[in-house]
Amino acid sequence: MRSIAALCGCAGVLLALGAGLAGAAVTPDENVLVFRRTIIDQGVSRSIVYLRPRLAPASAPPALFLLPYRNGSADDMADLTRAGRLARDYGAWVIVPEAFTGLWNYKMLLGPLTTPNDLLFLDRVIDAAVADYGLDAHRLYMGGYSGGAMMTLRYVCERPGRIAAAALVGGQMIRTLADKCATAPAPALAFINGREDPVGPYDGDLTLMSSPDSAAFWARANGCAPVPLREALPDLVDDGTTVVVDRYRGCTHGEAVRLYTVEGGGHTWPGAVDFTPSLGATTQDFDATTTFMSFLVPFSTAEGVR
Repeated sequence: MRSIAALCGCAGVLLALGAGLAGAAVTPDENVLVFRRTIIDQGVSRSIVYLRPRLAPASAPPALFLLPYRNGSADDMADLTRAGRLARDYGAWVIVPEAFTGLWNYKMLLGPLTTPNDLLFLDRVIDAAVADYGLDAHRLYMGGYSGGAMMTLRYVCERPGRIAAAALVGGQMIRTLADKCATAPAPALAFINGREDPVGPYDGDLTLMSSPDSAAFWARANGCAPVPLREALPDLVDDGTTVVVDRYRGCTHGEAVRLYTVEGGGHTWPGAVDFTPSLGATTQDFDATTTFMSFLVPFSTAEGVR
């Protein structure tokens, strides 16, 4: 995929996304432990932050692998999304791996393969999480924001069956990725996109599929009915945004695909407060983090990690 600057045609937005959210740290949550591992993978040092329930659950817990935005550290991403709530309230592990030099290599289909190979890196992180910490291999989920959302899409395309479900903010299918995407078995997928996104145009372009077409692509892969049921969420806050949800029904395993369209919204994480104005409006009508988990938890894989 093109860089964020190329996507929006504006270097200022790129700088805002890298700098406007920097400097955060993981905010402690009650009954949540946070620790970090640094590993050498493919010859480079990679950092992973883990948020886990303080008390060990009675059974193997689920895990959400949460991929940061361009130039975002794992601490920044965990703080932006207040990810500790998922460990506290759902008993899930949240695992936040960092991109090498802040860039995920989801753009491999548009140019030379970058180094290191993030598919192999994420394979290693997932395998180690299950082997070392006893996580439930049948309930592994992935999500991301911006560049992390795009890397999530690449991962579920090229590693079908490893992730049960995924949820994305500010990400759409790259057309060349869609042409080569392996969708069997297909994960459940939820998209959250702002209608006024200045980074990835909601209606698509020569490189990106539109947000509705991206959701429809995965609806077909999941055997859903072609026409979604549209629902308006309550307009809880007078912030210039409203939200509609397209829910695809009749899928092979439940309501497996959704598209949340934030009317008036930008390239922002719903429910968060720390964004620069150049990225557009941030809706407060719903919280993307808790929406992620409520969508993901009903889904599991039959075989788990392979």
